Amino acid sequence: MSMKIGISTSTFFNTVAPEGVFDVLANMRADTTEVCLYTFSDYEKQYVENLASLKRNINVVAVSPMSTQFEPQLFSQNVRVRADAEAIFKKVCYACFAFGAKYYTFRGPINLGGEKNIDPSRYAQRLSQLADIAANYGVSLAVKNVHWSYFPTPDVIKKVLGLCPKLYFALDVYNAEAAGYDFREYLDVCAPNRISHITVTDVVKGVWGLPGNGKFNYDKMFSDLDRRKVTSPILVAVRSDKYSDFLQVRDSYEWLLELYKKFANK
Repeated sequence: MSMKIGISTSTFFNTVAPEGVFDVLANMRADTTEVCLYTFSDYEKQYVENLASLKRNINVVAVSPMSTQFEPQLFSQNVRVRADAEAIFKKVCYACFAFGAKYYTFRGPINLGGEKNIDPSRYAQRLSQLADIAANYGVSLAVKNVHWSYFPTPDVIKKVLGLCPKLYFALDVYNAEAAGYDFREYLDVCAPNRISHITVTDVVKGVWGLPGNGKFNYDKMFSDLDRRKVTSPILVAVRSDKYSDFLQVRDSYEWLLELYKKFANK
């Protein structure tokens, strides 16, 4: 079993400017990340290229935009609305290219009505079109199991991946639990080679926080991943209000990394 352990830049939202996040990661000796972009100016070519020039030797697995700003509009019936959203989508695809990221972390439309009986075929044609656009930039779309999206459950993820062979799956442990599922249920419906990356947190006194401080069983997680031959990167991703200083983040990352090394060397 061989996988990378890293930290998503979402962990530093509102605490570190994007231009400084690679320095923070380097100081923590973290060499793998997902770059999160937050606003429209973040998607512009010059800004992206300047930011990419600061990444040092850190491997960027994926780029994740603030999806609610434009991804739902990618599925609009209105041609102009859809075209404007697609222009932003292409900018994020370019950002993936600039960072050398293989994946675009994609959430798609928001399920505002809380619809339960979701038919993925309604979105399959458009998802395939978007996957083709991303492929022009050397990028693959990785649909994330966000609990408020139209792709929240293992069953829906299974159907979407079946309908759209070019899509990948970005597994988020927090969102799996928020949707009412064990993360292993998603692993059971997705081929190992179609999992782009996995973002993890922990449950500390009933609240999601840094790995290593709560009740989440990471030993069992590594065992389950190994049994299923999943070697996708694992990234710590927590909200910045869940820690008081960067030492806590570094300690959590190092704890997870050491735990993985012990498991890998068994």
